[in-house]
Amino acid sequence: MTTPGSGTRSGDIPPEQAVLLARIHQLAAAASGLRHADHTADPVSTPSTPVLEQLAAIDRDRDLTEITARANGVPASWVDLARRLGHTGRAWSDDQLLPTPRPVAVRRSVQRVLDDTGQLAEMAAITVIREHLLTAAGITAEPDPVAAQQLRRNMQALWTRATATATSIRMGRTERAHAFQAAIGAVDAHVERYRHYSLDDLDAQWRTHTTTAIADGVRRSLKSLRRTDRTTTPSSDAEIEKPPTPNALLDHAHRSLGTTNTDHTQAGAEIDAAVTDAMPDAATHGWDTSTDVRDSAATAVHAHPEAGPDP
Repeated sequence: MTTPGSGTRSGDIPPEQAVLLARIHQLAAAASGLRHADHTADPVSTPSTPVLEQLAAIDRDRDLTEITARANGVPASWVDLARRLGHTGRAWSDDQLLPTPRPVAVRRSVQRVLDDTGQLAEMAAITVIREHLLTAAGITAEPDPVAAQQLRRNMQALWTRATATATSIRMGRTERAHAFQAAIGAVDAHVERYRHYSLDDLDAQWRTHTTTAIADGVRRSLKSLRRTDRTTTPSSDAEIEKPPTPNALLDHAHRSLGTTNTDHTQAGAEIDAAVTDAMPDAATHGWDTSTDVRDSAATAVHAHPEAGPDP
């Protein structure tokens, strides 16, 4: 799991946080080992009452440790990583590379536009590098199509909010151009940062962008924007400069990495098919799931009618 790239490692964080993460990993590994041992001893029977009670106690202890960790400022993505590595039987050490926490969302402002386009840039870079590493490892089917589809929804949602926010705050033409050009430069910086990561480390970072909380938060924001800006008419300047689409950022990431879209024809096609097939129509979370990231520039995202206030 060691990589030459930059990033926060578990040995560099406050000791109390490191202890909590190690404990979460230990408990997750213990539960996984107990389940495996019980299944190996008798593959056809259900776990005995003592085993079930022991598993419940371990899981309860882990849940409480996770609550304590979050209360002590441990990012959710670090907690998720420790739990996942424990469940899959992979080691945890002071050299464990931790995912970069996502910034806390701010209310509509120029900073929100910058944060949204900046997150889009990171998502594009990580997605392209991960796909490249999967192909290099001989993996031609997306290992987690549900998460991959959610990332696509999140990218489309962030692009929509960046566009709507820029219009709402009447962001000027020049200011837009500078902000959106910065997103293109951010793709290059993220490609350079993540290109030396191992597949495991990169996948952990990729998963921080696949949570449904991203699209859910955007949905609430969009409802608030539409409620307060019903009379806002975009100026001609606002209609000229829009954020780089997810497609444009993905294409730029391919160029920055030194690949082209044709380099991943087989893997990309099979991954796209797996993502589409894996997603039932019911799992929409209020978004138009007919949208592929490749068509994101021409498709709108619709806010859910039950969404809450602007976070």
